[in-house]
Amino acid sequence: MLLVGKTGSGKTSLIQALLDQELSYRKTQAITFNGTFIDSPGEFLENRRLYSALLASAMTCDVVGLVQDATGRNSHYPPNFASMFKKEMIGIVTKVDKESSNPERAEKFLRWAGVENIVKTSSIDKIGLEQLRLCLI
Repeated sequence: MLLVGKTGSGKTSLIQALLDQELSYRKTQAITFNGTFIDSPGEFLENRRLYSALLASAMTCDVVGLVQDATGRNSHYPPNFASMFKKEMIGIVTKVDKESSNPERAEKFLRWAGVENIVKTSSIDKIGLEQLRLCLI
């Protein structure tokens, strides 16, 4: 699974939680392969000139996960962004445990991006992780 999302959206923490690793924040500087996951830098979404790197990274994946932070007030995904991948898509709302989270708004952003299957998660409280694992089987 390739994870795509803006900087700080929780992609790396989500991978660590799914792999039962200790959570430790680190800025992803380049495409990182971690077991069955590919972690992409947030800049690949934030800079449209780098979309080709996302497409190339997705070539070897069965699933692409669009990650949207539930505390975010905006989205970097253009309408129907998901359609460029031609892969199974999963929308992943992260940080649903935060007091300032708005999972409904995050879900709306993912639906605008063209994702239908959406899982709400928390890497800290382990919310939704089992549901997400089941989507990957």
